[in-house]
Amino acid sequence: MKLLFLGAGSAFSLKNYQPNLIIEHNGKRLLVDAGGDIRFSLRDVGLSSNDIDTVYITHLHNDHIGGMEYIAFTTYFNPNKGKPRIFCHKLLVEDLWSHSLKGGLSSVQGKILNIYDYFDVHALNIDDEFEWEGISFSMVSAIHVFNGYSTIPTFGLRFVSPAGNKVFLTSDTQFTPDHLAEHYKEADIIIQDCETTPFRTEVHANFDDLKTLPDSIKKNMLLWHYQDNVVSNFEEWQNKAHENGFRGFVSKGEVIEL
Repeated sequence: MKLLFLGAGSAFSLKNYQPNLIIEHNGKRLLVDAGGDIRFSLRDVGLSSNDIDTVYITHLHNDHIGGMEYIAFTTYFNPNKGKPRIFCHKLLVEDLWSHSLKGGLSSVQGKILNIYDYFDVHALNIDDEFEWEGISFSMVSAIHVFNGYSTIPTFGLRFVSPAGNKVFLTSDTQFTPDHLAEHYKEADIIIQDCETTPFRTEVHANFDDLKTLPDSIKKNMLLWHYQDNVVSNFEEWQNKAHENGFRGFVSKGEVIEL
């Protein structure tokens, strides 16, 4: 099994692509999120939508679902490609279609379609696990954006590789160490949302806050979803990450063998 980081940048990165990755095992590929630049990030590693059999969606921001129309159309009109599977929390399915995809996908020549015409949709409860290529995945609720009334549904992932590596992907999250403590402690590899600009959006964990975590957690932590200021001075930021006890920043196109 391997992890292929198609992108490692923030939502508005111009240098590093958006934070989408592929989990590859047994010749199959599970895409975790499909942002608006997914067709380019796939192309750069020699792949296309036809090489993706399953998509997991963490939440509904554009850098995580903006490329789903591309995946839908290019697979729907390929007679040799079956429907890709989607796994996501059940709270996301209706909004994914009605508020994000319906405008572009609902009408093709002579037909009115819905999300189930394009994808094999698996809507999950928070306590559900899903299986892909013999590996069980579980969702982890993240605290990302609170709109004044409720927290928008956002879900990271936990899984154990065939070699026994315990992997935790936070998805987009505020700095909430108490909320994520159990998952941090159990993981061998943590893929952590990390904001690197001096001004704070308050909806992503900032590097300066993450520095305060225990060394036992930081040594397993890979940082991504960072801004282009890191790309411009990557060696300097990587040294800073190592000096502060982190495993380091992930690079666009990096492959990690599990």
